[in-house]
Amino acid sequence: MTRSEEELAVDTVWRPAERVRVRRRVVEEEVMVAVTVRREQLEIVREPASRFDPPRRDAGEPREALVMVLHEERPVVGVEVVPTEVVRVHRAVIRDGARTVTDNVRREQVEVERA
Repeated sequence: MTRSEEELAVDTVWRPAERVRVRRRVVEEEVMVAVTVRREQLEIVREPASRFDPPRRDAGEPREALVMVLHEERPVVGVEVVPTEVVRVHRAVIRDGARTVTDNVRREQVEVERA
C-alpha cells in the first residue's frame, strides 16, 4: 500500500499589473529677461577759436549744415530649441517582499484493524 499526501506547490506567474504611457507635452511659461541697451547721444564740445588758427574746411559738406546719424540698440527676441536632457525608460524587476500563501492540503492516513 502506498500512502500519499498533497503538498502545496507555490510558484509565481507574470500578469499585467498596469499600463503606462510615456509622452511628452509642451508647457508654456512666460520668461522675463533684463536686457541692457545702448544708444548714441550727440555731445557738443565748444572750444574757443583763435584768429591765428588756420580755417578748417570739411570736404564735401557745406559749412551751414552737419548731418550725423545716431544709432540705438533695440532688443531682438528669438526662440531657439536646445536639448536639455535625454529621458530613457526601462523596466526593472524588483523584489516586492515575501507573501504568505495559505491553502488546504489533504493527506492519507493508514489505519490498521485487527480482527
